[in-house]
Amino acid sequence: MKNKILFLHFLISICFSSLTHSQAIRLEKTGTRMAYFTYNGQPLLSFGGGAGDGMFWLSEDAFDYKNWANWEADFGMNHSRDYPPLSWKGIEIKTKENGGKIDNVLFPYEETSRGSRLFDLTKFNDEYWQKFRAQCKYLESKGIIIHLLMWNGWQTNPDFPENISWKYHFFNPDHNVNEFTEVAKNDWREIYYSVENNNSELVAAQKAWFEKLVEMTYDLDNVYYDLVHEFGDLITGGDLKTAPSKRWIEAMALAVRAKWESLNPDRPIILGMDAGANHLNWDKETPDYIDWIYSRPYFDVLIFGKIHKRERAIGWRVKYKKPYIGQEAWDENGVKYSVRVPEDHNHMRKYFWKFMMFKCQQMDLYHKPRKGRGLNVPGYDLNYNPYGINQFEKHALVLREFFNSIKDYENLWFQGEVKQGPGIHQYVLSSDEEVIIYLSSATGQENILYPSETLVVDNLSLIAGKRYTLEVFDPKKGVISKRSYRKRKNANATELQMELPGFTDDLVIHVY
Repeated sequence: MKNKILFLHFLISICFSSLTHSQAIRLEKTGTRMAYFTYNGQPLLSFGGGAGDGMFWLSEDAFDYKNWANWEADFGMNHSRDYPPLSWKGIEIKTKENGGKIDNVLFPYEETSRGSRLFDLTKFNDEYWQKFRAQCKYLESKGIIIHLLMWNGWQTNPDFPENISWKYHFFNPDHNVNEFTEVAKNDWREIYYSVENNNSELVAAQKAWFEKLVEMTYDLDNVYYDLVHEFGDLITGGDLKTAPSKRWIEAMALAVRAKWESLNPDRPIILGMDAGANHLNWDKETPDYIDWIYSRPYFDVLIFGKIHKRERAIGWRVKYKKPYIGQEAWDENGVKYSVRVPEDHNHMRKYFWKFMMFKCQQMDLYHKPRKGRGLNVPGYDLNYNPYGINQFEKHALVLREFFNSIKDYENLWFQGEVKQGPGIHQYVLSSDEEVIIYLSSATGQENILYPSETLVVDNLSLIAGKRYTLEVFDPKKGVISKRSYRKRKNANATELQMELPGFTDDLVIHVY
């Protein structure tokens, strides 16, 4: 009898494990240009206003992350790009700036004594990591995907504001009791030469940081990993020794993968590395260091944090056979959009629709004001009630409604061309089963009126004689008309022609 009970428990655990794994965020068709994300077994569109340096930096009195997560979920959004702090002073400053109490501050590492601000890099602060875990779990309960930035390059950059960069970094030898960091006393870049210089204790401490993040999240269904954010300058800039930096990246990436596989062998990890950085010349479409990052076999996705363009989102996907993730809502017009800027709502809507049409499935906004923009809205930069600040929240629900109506996402490709019709942006996704056409004014413009006219789209593969449904969809309101559509057998099999209603800014045609 006892053996039967044990066997039953074993079967239940296997079934539960299988169910959990099938619900988790995954990559399908990996190693092909068609690679795409699924979640709960369905194609995923993860978009929203990332909390950034609020989520894992601040206690709840300085950032009400539950209220923020509730707001996202209430309005169809489900994305958060977040990173843990590597500067203890930055935590303090942001706590004060957002109305929190310093007594409630938690650090990832243990202090040698309370209030000393001197840390031991071999001892993690369990109270901080339990808070971190609880935050991730709450976002999981709301269906919010976490783009987890594991390490920030700019937090070691002395050119950044001193309160968030190297001056108060945990690995700065001035702020820890670990002799293995002394090599960086005179040059912060030595932190990244630890593998090359066989500084085994420093390497172990660095790997332990990455492994801790995996340990706290590997069993959640809503997390994917970004090894290092804004690290490009450290590979390409000045007199840096290129090979040592690359060896550090590789060692940390392999440590992350090994830790994941030891804890979660039945489910593949999703790991990438941001290839956007400051102070680079973007005249060259694919700088050598970007090619190096994107071609690494241990990175599964293409993460980019600078100006996003159609040719990058599609071209890099085709070249590297990995999905493109456009982070930081940096549009092709050079503007970064923010939830905190109420006037951005039309631009944000078109930005998300545009990149959805490029098969980008992970897209974030800024949660806080941007320099010169959104600074006059009452309240703290991070610790505020997001409800009702930006009308985009209503448009987000419409985007969610539309994405959930897509029938053949895995087979949609960039096939089809608008031969005649309105809009600065004219984008087409199609398969044998479905066509999506997005027409819009430029992202940075709004209230552009388009009169009724004939739309002609060619180079489609709809099946002649087959009956389809044709919907006209307003991205601000939803479906505005719906009818049956059948391609006549004697008609041009690759062409779709119809009369469009007049519209403002953007319109969608959906055939399925």
